[in-house]
Amino acid sequence: MLFKKRGTKTKDLGNHPERIAGLVDTSYGRPDEPLPSRVEGLRAWIEAEWQHCDDLLLREVDVHGTRVLLLWIRGMVDQARVEEGVLNPVSTLPKRRTDIGHLESVLHTVHVRRVKTRQELNAAVSDGQVVLCIDGSKEALILDVSQPPGRTIEKAEIEPTILGPQEGFVENLELNIALLRKRIRSPRFKVESMRIGVYSKTNLCILYIEGITKPALVEEAHQRLRKISIDAVNDINKLRELISDAPYTLFPTSEETERPDRVVAGLLQGRIGFMLDGAPTCLKVPTQFIHFLTAAEDYYMHFTLTLFIRVLRHVAYWASLLLPSLYVALLSFNQDLMPTPLLVTVASQHRGIPFPTILEALLMMGAFEVLREAGTRLPRAVGQSVSIVGTLIVGDAAVRAGLVSPGMVIVVAGTGVASFALPAYGFVNSSRIIQFLFVGIAGLAGLVGIVVFGLIIVTHLVSLRSFGVPYMAPIAPFSWQDIKDSFFRAPWFANTKRPGQYETLDSVSNRTPAPRPPNKSHLGEGKR
Repeated sequence: MLFKKRGTKTKDLGNHPERIAGLVDTSYGRPDEPLPSRVEGLRAWIEAEWQHCDDLLLREVDVHGTRVLLLWIRGMVDQARVEEGVLNPVSTLPKRRTDIGHLESVLHTVHVRRVKTRQELNAAVSDGQVVLCIDGSKEALILDVSQPPGRTIEKAEIEPTILGPQEGFVENLELNIALLRKRIRSPRFKVESMRIGVYSKTNLCILYIEGITKPALVEEAHQRLRKISIDAVNDINKLRELISDAPYTLFPTSEETERPDRVVAGLLQGRIGFMLDGAPTCLKVPTQFIHFLTAAEDYYMHFTLTLFIRVLRHVAYWASLLLPSLYVALLSFNQDLMPTPLLVTVASQHRGIPFPTILEALLMMGAFEVLREAGTRLPRAVGQSVSIVGTLIVGDAAVRAGLVSPGMVIVVAGTGVASFALPAYGFVNSSRIIQFLFVGIAGLAGLVGIVVFGLIIVTHLVSLRSFGVPYMAPIAPFSWQDIKDSFFRAPWFANTKRPGQYETLDSVSNRTPAPRPPNKSHLGEGKR
């Protein structure tokens, strides 16, 4: 069985189809309710439906005796395109019988489609499109001239790199999809759209590559999305919590990125992505523990350099978790494991400190987290300076006042620096919480408590699944082929297959032969 049943208590929605995926919104009326054929009835319904919405504009035009009604939301459309592509062609129509087919053929400067229901009309207006209704027709034209407010493409802020592309996603879904299309120029790159949220009606896209991604994985994604019934989904984190395999774990079971190149790399491995309109990030599943210790820049430098950097990153992660707890355990319970000169030095530093070691560690770690959070919330120009200078000043003042030892300041500062070496921001936040748990256990049970709690953490990691895929793969279960891109990165000519845990339809990703030095006879040398 590919996918295990999630351990969350969810109610059966099979008997309540109206709650699935927000298909029915009572504010919009029944989904199959047709549009009125007369402009008077349609205008009366629109004014009642959109009452107290002063940003909705209604404009009625007489075209050779035929009444035409246009409506759109101010600020959501490109006003220049409305004037040039809609109003001007409609007002300058030649004198003849006007019907919806004639208008559709004339408005060729914009994308045009037809709708028949009130819910479709409301959705189009909310999307920032112009709706054109003609007297006597039960259909309306949707003119795509939307231009929602947003920012242009900028550099990736959360995942910066020195080498490689610098583009990052923005809050415009169409622009984000275009960034991916620019990198995958194939019709096998599928983008399936749906609406999610009863009131928000947010556009959501499921991304995958046909012929690579396992169909069962795509179907699993559809099933989880169909169970969502919530007022609004306007952030990628809300979507992550609604479709997660293990909602109560501290470790993220889905990967979030703002870089198009990382999304493309994941899709080519056989994974799928979720993108929301208004969210500048993409959610990738399945994901493994090893992905959060891999940076985008690892693939833009020589593989020999990547080996050292990845090993260093792994050491930094475990140091950020265990360094304060090991210090507390050695000073509180296991002094006999420390060399005598080091023990004498550390003991002299702690002489006169009024707090036990565990309380000293918790106070310093708490102060460091407060300063780091303050630096994040302050304006970018001063936030980093405040966080660094504040840490130095507070640490030095605490040592001079005799509240903490210099060794504790060094340990806490080293822990903070080690956590900054991790590329995944969400993964760093989870490790910050686990640090405190390890320190508490170390203060109560010493090294024995650290070992026991560490085994509990490892057991929990091995038991996790991400869309049915083991979280600790390729370590548990072990796969030598997939190890080539985990603790180290093998050269590109040696990475010939996609990760086996995704069970892709096409397992071969690279058929390029290994490079060889040129043959002298082939170059014409050696012949006289």
